[in-house]
Amino acid sequence: MGGDHNGGMADRAVSPSRSLAILLSFAALATAAALVVRNTSADARLAPVRPAVLNGAQRAAGAKPASASNDAHITITATGEILPHPSVVQHARTFGRQSGVPYDFAALFAPIATVVQRADLAICHLEVPVAPAGTPLSGYPNFAIPPDIAIGIHRTGWDRCSTVSNHTNDRGSAGIKATLDALDAAKVGHSGSARTAAESAKVPMVEVHGVKVAQLAYAWGFNGAPPAAPWMANVIDGDRILADAHRAKAAGATIVVVSLHWGTEYDPNGSAQQRALAERLLASPDVDLIIGHGPHVLQPIVTYHHKYALLSLGNIIANQGKKRPSTYDGAVATITFTRAADGTYRSSAPTVQATWYDSASGRVWLVSAALTDPQRAAIRSSLRASLARTRSVLGAYVVG
Repeated sequence: MGGDHNGGMADRAVSPSRSLAILLSFAALATAAALVVRNTSADARLAPVRPAVLNGAQRAAGAKPASASNDAHITITATGEILPHPSVVQHARTFGRQSGVPYDFAALFAPIATVVQRADLAICHLEVPVAPAGTPLSGYPNFAIPPDIAIGIHRTGWDRCSTVSNHTNDRGSAGIKATLDALDAAKVGHSGSARTAAESAKVPMVEVHGVKVAQLAYAWGFNGAPPAAPWMANVIDGDRILADAHRAKAAGATIVVVSLHWGTEYDPNGSAQQRALAERLLASPDVDLIIGHGPHVLQPIVTYHHKYALLSLGNIIANQGKKRPSTYDGAVATITFTRAADGTYRSSAPTVQATWYDSASGRVWLVSAALTDPQRAAIRSSLRASLARTRSVLGAYVVG
């Protein structure tokens, strides 16, 4: 239940960690001292972005490469937090100048795109809202990013995102609407926040090889400033999550994934509260997988009732300061669900490919591939250090 995605233009986090117990009781989070951020122009528009990987007709249609999977096996890939601090946005602007668009976020994600596109269903976490039209971009404490982020997410290969976090309401109702409008325009599904009560009431579900998969999403709170209506963003509550999961199964979902924005900031171990909630949820036949975000660092993968909770997948892109090197570490985690004889689907152990965000180049590297790339020799020591940190948390789940 990450305390707060702190970090501004200098990309240094400033707010203290807060426990899940306090957050789940809806205590107001004290506002940290604002960092000086660089405001960039709000002239960004949702424009075609140079695809980083897809070719030919796939570029025009935004299609994912054909999968060898069928309904006997469903692969779900999940990744860490997309948290574009102003310096990250500036990299996207620089890449955009090269590709002829305002902001090219696909270029930041290009090194991990092939892995993301390989999944039958790829899920991301978009931490911060899109700037409403006519308003400036900003960083911590009230984020607002270009709508081009949605095109970058789509071109990289993510199919849907959880959009609920402690920053969901940074730009109010207009920011929630702008975020979901941008994702819709880019053909990216979303879970956790809503523009209308009717939208909130729908089960967020997608069909994968004929199998219906629901993705539910919740956050601990909103930095003491909740949305105008409770239905605009989902808050963590065990009873509510179980009821929603049961409703999803009743609506036809075969697999229910729960995305949780939780945990204690910068804690690599995961809390007892996280584990207790994970165990309770996974004890239900209605919950099949938990994907965690919020602490900004990697946390362990735990198992309950032969199912998996990925407590925290760290950050995919963020710039929270060199004093917190673990905030540059992330993961692409893939879970394979296999159909059993009774028609239910059971998950195998996740496999994790380590990622590292290079704040100098603006690229998020797949660590194993970058370590063998002669062109990455200058950052090899940083990559090795990142991989060591990732292995210390995720151990045998790390491949490559």
